Parts: sequence; C-alpha cells; structure tokens
Amino acid sequence: MSLHIYRSADEVPEGIRVVTNNNLFFNARTPISNTELTSDILATVDKARYNSGFTFIGRTPELGALNKSMLSTGTKTLLNIISYPDVCFNVVECGLNALCFLPRIKDGYVVWRFPLISYHDEADCDIVYKGISFTDFYKFLKFVSKENR
Repeated sequence: MSLHIYRSADEVPEGIRVVTNNNLFFNARTPISNTELTSDILATVDKARYNSGFTFIGRTPELGALNKSMLSTGTKTLLNIISYPDVCFNVVECGLNALCFLPRIKDGYVVWRFPLISYHDEADCDIVYKGISFTDFYKFLKFVSKENR
C-alpha cells in the first residue's frame, strides 16, 4: 500500500477513522515495537531506546525504564501510523524531527495540513497525494510547493 496524505480530515475517504488525539490513542492502544524504524524514531525524536512494548530508556538512563506515555507526541503519532495503517492520524502536533520520518512510512493515512518541510534525507517514498503516486519525496514536496503558490 502507500502512505496517503490529506490536507484536512474532510478529504479522508468515508469509512476511515480519523484520530486527532494521538496521545490518548497511543497510551491506550499502541505498543512500542522493536523494529529498526521504531529504534530510529525513538533515538532521533526522543533521544531514547526501546526497552519493551510498554517502556523505553530515556535521555537519563539511570532513571531506568519509563512508561511509554512519557514519549513525545511526535513519536507517539509516528508509532500510531506504523501500528494502525488502516486509521488516519493528524500530524499537526508533530515537530520537524518527527515529520522527517513520514517518507519512510510506506502504509497508512495522515492528515498533514501544511505538507512542506526542509528535508535532506533519502528521497525514496511511497506516497499518494490527491490521487497522484510519488516515489520521490522531493518531487512530492515540489508538487505541494507549486500547489501552494
């Protein structure tokens, strides 16, 4: 499948649930998976590392394992998208450090009101936006940039 990006919740196809409270959804449902992508997200966004499905080791390792509810909203949102590709998540509260991971997510739905970021990483992606498939994130950004003029 692909990562489907919408500018507003009104654009999301009928039948796809839209989640706006990523913290609440994550805390109640989403475990931390032990994958390479999750490890990269934890390390980059929260300066943390995986410990278990419900805990992580934070910036201060001597504190021990911390409950997953202590993660940032950006990390929680990305892990929600990865864990529930049939649900649409609003990324409005994600910082740039989290948004830079969207090209690496190959399956899911997001509402991204202003899909423009300064991006300097791998261009490979699998994004569908307004019915157009993009495999190069820079081409997606260029398309959105032209659309906003």
